[in-house]
Amino acid sequence: MAETITPTSPAQLRDAIVWAQETQTPLEIIGQGSKRIYGHAVAAEHVLNLSKLSGILFYEPGELVLSARAGTPLSDIHAALAEKKQQFHFEPVDFPVVLDGAAAPLSGTLGGLVACNLAGPRRLKVGAARDHVLGFEAVSGRGEDFKSGGRVMKNVTGFDLSKLMAGSFGTLGVMHSITIKIMPCDEKTRTVLVGCDDPVLAGSAMTAALTSENEVSAAAWVPASHAAKTGGGDRVAAMGGGVVAVRVEGPGPSVAWRCDALRKLLSSFGPTEALHSTNSLALWRDIANVGPFAGRDDILWRLSVPPASGGNVARQICDQTGAEVMLDWGGGLIWAQLPGDDAAQADIVRQIAVGAGGQATLIRASATLRAAIPVFHPQDPAIAALNERIRENFDPRHVLNPGRLDPARGA
Repeated sequence: MAETITPTSPAQLRDAIVWAQETQTPLEIIGQGSKRIYGHAVAAEHVLNLSKLSGILFYEPGELVLSARAGTPLSDIHAALAEKKQQFHFEPVDFPVVLDGAAAPLSGTLGGLVACNLAGPRRLKVGAARDHVLGFEAVSGRGEDFKSGGRVMKNVTGFDLSKLMAGSFGTLGVMHSITIKIMPCDEKTRTVLVGCDDPVLAGSAMTAALTSENEVSAAAWVPASHAAKTGGGDRVAAMGGGVVAVRVEGPGPSVAWRCDALRKLLSSFGPTEALHSTNSLALWRDIANVGPFAGRDDILWRLSVPPASGGNVARQICDQTGAEVMLDWGGGLIWAQLPGDDAAQADIVRQIAVGAGGQATLIRASATLRAAIPVFHPQDPAIAALNERIRENFDPRHVLNPGRLDPARGA
């Protein structure tokens, strides 16, 4: 009979996993369950719910460090940071918005954020969630306590397990405490808008901005079909078509100077406009959350490719599949929304990504399509074998989220 186990302490968490591995009972690991449809369905009837392992353990604004239980809602952490005008510098994606347009903003937990290694537009400058985790404490699939790191970066010696756990989707161990680096919010933010309907030309504009001396912190392109729907106010809609957005942040005088310099630099690509802090924040929040493609049932792919090739890849996908696309990370991240539920189109998307030296991950799809094709990009056999050896060491009886990354492992 299916059962939900809800530990309230690390000791209870360990006891639950010891029981699971001794009885060979697979567990689905969740916090708020906001990302359950990201990845393959977990082959488990029992649920290990971490929502009661919640709360900020310590927050030292002067030291730029915060530690919290894995089940702590992100909304609680964001509220605490906002009081001190601080932030997660990697600008986490609020994935539930694009997975389920009806989901509440800031859904999810700290553990889910790190386990899925999510990051938004600032990733091209500061890295992903994994690059900001200072340490954690967890229980492996063997039922053994382990930890890594501490309160500062220099505490990480030997093999950095934080990098291993970030992006493991709860298949190696269950984190119950996470310490993460935070940063002050920038004094000013401005965004240069460039009117541009061609993804190839947009890619060239973003490359020009990123290779300039203007310390760009984000660069994206939103197509004409969605630009007017994004945050950012009337100025975005007034561009009348597709829009390249380039962000600069920092002290006021520096931001103003760099914004003017970028408008001059990018004027050859199309008409330019500038957004100040309030509208800029709204625009980039929408881009981070893939707002233009939220609230729909269409298939959604996430492609990671070399930034310089992003525009060309986007053009190929549009021409060959009829997809709508949005570019982020200066062209290195492509969101492609396709109508229908056609597995044959999945092959086309993946072939285009591989041809550019990239990868394609299925983010939103029907349960039928998720069961029919690999959700995550197929790994090179040598890398897959290495990952399997790591999993066998951490979770030899396959009790933690079996099948989440690979359905064969949940069989």
